[in-house]
Amino acid sequence: MQTEDARYIKRRVRSGNIDVHPTETALIVNYELEAVILGEHGEPILSDKKDCQKIIRLKRLDADTDCAALAKEVVAKCTLIHQSKLAEVEHLIYYLRSRKENAFTEIAETPRPYSGCESPSPGPTAAEKAAASFSQMEQYLELVYEELPDKIRGSAFILELAKDPNNLEELANSESVLSALSRVLREDWKKSIELSTNIVYIFFCFSTFSEFHPIVLQYKVGSLALEIVDYELKRYSELKSELETRSTASPPPISRLPLPRSGRRPQTGISSRVRTATPSPSPSPLSSTTDADKKRPSNIPTPRSALKAPSTPSITNNTTVSRTPESDDESVITGRKLFTLAKKQDQLLRVCFYLLLNIAENPRVEDKMRKRNLVSYLIHSLDRSTPELLVLVVTFLHKLSIYKENKEEMANMNVIDKLPKLLQMKEKNIELVTLKLLFNLSFDTKQREKMVRVGFIPKLVSLLGDDRLREVVLKLLYHLSMDDRVKQMFTYTDCVQKVISYVLDWDGEQPGYLVPVAVCVNAAINSRCAELMCDQDNLQRLMARAFHLQDSLLLKIVRNISTHQATKHLLIEFVGDLASVLTCCQNEDFLLECVGILANLDLPDLNYCQLLNQYSLIPWIKSQLVPGKAEVDLVLEVVMLVGTAAGDESCSSLLCKADILLSLIELLKAKQEDDEIVLQIIYVFHQVAKHSSTRDYLIRETEVPAYLIDLMHDKNEQIRKVCDSCLDIIKECNDEWADRIKTEKFEWHNSHWLSMVEMAENKEMDGSAGLGDLNEALPHFNILQQSLLFQTGSRVSLSTGDDIEIISNNPMSDDGSRPVSRYESDIEEYIDNRYNNINLDKDKDGNTTREMVRDALKNLVISEDSSDDVKFFHIDSMIE
Repeated sequence: MQTEDARYIKRRVRSGNIDVHPTETALIVNYELEAVILGEHGEPILSDKKDCQKIIRLKRLDADTDCAALAKEVVAKCTLIHQSKLAEVEHLIYYLRSRKENAFTEIAETPRPYSGCESPSPGPTAAEKAAASFSQMEQYLELVYEELPDKIRGSAFILELAKDPNNLEELANSESVLSALSRVLREDWKKSIELSTNIVYIFFCFSTFSEFHPIVLQYKVGSLALEIVDYELKRYSELKSELETRSTASPPPISRLPLPRSGRRPQTGISSRVRTATPSPSPSPLSSTTDADKKRPSNIPTPRSALKAPSTPSITNNTTVSRTPESDDESVITGRKLFTLAKKQDQLLRVCFYLLLNIAENPRVEDKMRKRNLVSYLIHSLDRSTPELLVLVVTFLHKLSIYKENKEEMANMNVIDKLPKLLQMKEKNIELVTLKLLFNLSFDTKQREKMVRVGFIPKLVSLLGDDRLREVVLKLLYHLSMDDRVKQMFTYTDCVQKVISYVLDWDGEQPGYLVPVAVCVNAAINSRCAELMCDQDNLQRLMARAFHLQDSLLLKIVRNISTHQATKHLLIEFVGDLASVLTCCQNEDFLLECVGILANLDLPDLNYCQLLNQYSLIPWIKSQLVPGKAEVDLVLEVVMLVGTAAGDESCSSLLCKADILLSLIELLKAKQEDDEIVLQIIYVFHQVAKHSSTRDYLIRETEVPAYLIDLMHDKNEQIRKVCDSCLDIIKECNDEWADRIKTEKFEWHNSHWLSMVEMAENKEMDGSAGLGDLNEALPHFNILQQSLLFQTGSRVSLSTGDDIEIISNNPMSDDGSRPVSRYESDIEEYIDNRYNNINLDKDKDGNTTREMVRDALKNLVISEDSSDDVKFFHIDSMIE
């Protein structure tokens, strides 16, 4: 370009990293030069970039040079170095000044010969590692390209630099170093465990920071780590199998006949020992040993009998050979090789798993690992004995166990069977991570059952004394306590006593306080556990603590205790305290538990009539039964309290005089879709109907019988049972209602027959159906099985109320409401109108439709339950 066009050229300089010269006493400043050609209006037209270096020679550098002053001078004179890099320049000048004293120079000049074994030379000493610096990175990189011993040493020096987090960013920018390391790892990882450990460790240092994870993924070190783990685990397994084979194999029987000369083995002058006919297996191709290793003496003392070289024994009838000294030596050598290999492998496996754990922060990367069989590698590694490796492996499994696929794979590989060994190692860190893994697995019902079968409960209870492990142990026990069988197993340990003591002594403000309370809530469902909780003065302390803290969860424990006949009598002394709370408590949860406890105390020694009068509970109960005023749960508990109180005749009269039954009827109308409330209200009616003094009031002054008839055919089986029993009592006392009940039952249980006959009639009128279609429809309904009139064994006597199971399955009617009453219909008129229009067509056997229906109905009878003599009313006379 001409001079006058120079204004259209723009020059940009970007400074780069600073390094030391490999041979001279100089600094190398890397920078990027960019030239941009601009147009008339300043827009870029053409640009070009070039990487350049500027060498700053430090001629005055010697042992007496002030590195700080020289660094300031270099930064001031060189415009390519920013003022912020003053410390880095000073650091590099310091290394240039001491480079001649660096031990690496001597090491690099005299490389050790490579003998071909796995560990040909020792790694750098501590002093050599301490002297590692970026100024000699070129020399380290050159060693990585040399023979195996030099590769190990070069990677060890780079590892020392990578261990310092301050060096990672500069290492990340050295693409040539990382490429060389990843290439060497990919090509030579099978040749040396030390080399693999060093290089994987370097990338592990990067994996500890999330911003460097792309570097690890870029060079595919994670994939290589999985291959290394797979190879090393198989290698160890094969060597271990070989050792077990050597130690357990028995020699073949020796023939008693003399061998021919041609069949005898020639003897050498070195050894005259007897050899077995079976050749010793060749060493595994996956393991490599040197001649020096074979000649190394064993650390196991040799028995005296083996010190002498025995002469060749004569084979007689009494001679037996169990094992030769050669096989003993080979077993010792194989065992020593296995021990050494396991020690080195544990270091390598730990680094590999740690790197994989770090980069598993990305769920997609973790899923790729799972597809590469990572869970299997981790579970196989549980057989190791190095505590640090086990902690890491279990931590990794704990992280993976939050996903269903990983949890199922762990279950298929029986991970639960491998965990008891870890809890017996007395290592606190191992115990903690193992318990966390068990807690994650305990969300699965099958895994909880397996924990119980393996025998974890006694071990978990024994760990409750450790403050560090207590919280996770209690969480595990809570999950296990959801099974009724496990609650019974708690009684064979001191679990209940320990947990209830924690509940009584634990500060409510401390984290984890709810966990022991939850365990006690579950355990109190078991009768024997409830008795253990009430030992000594625990129940008194529990009630005092609950009332002091207004803690509803503590009262829930007491409520579960009150459900057992063996323990509910212990709560009589607290009835006054519970009743006094009902009218003044503002805590709804606490109030709910108090009402629930009183509802469970159906004791003959408890005078509910006096209790209701003394604490003025009748107005409070009546106010809670108003629909929509209170919470549904509280309303249900109040109804249950009324049912318990109505068991006493005097209290039942008091409730009737206070019009509690009318309030219950209104509540029944409003809550007819809630099966639980409907069931409890009907139970109150049953309790009132049992007493002669209140039965007439129930029948004559209320509409209870009509509502019972409505609910007699409810879809809920429990509601039907209670209604049936209550209606039986009403039938015995009132003839008018007995006829109505009998008519309703007859109409209900024959309605299906009538629908079938109507269907047959309609099909005959259409000319498209005969008796075949009717016969096909009839087998779907067995009237003798559906009728309650013939199920005398299924009637439930509610004289005591103990045989009623109060459950809720909340079934709904077809149209969303309960069946309406049909007791006012005229059964005789209905049957006459229905059967007079039946056609008399004959089937293929000559029987008319009317005859068929009549024959089927001849067996239907209605028995008079209220009369002593049995009367039968035949329906067939109505058809003839």
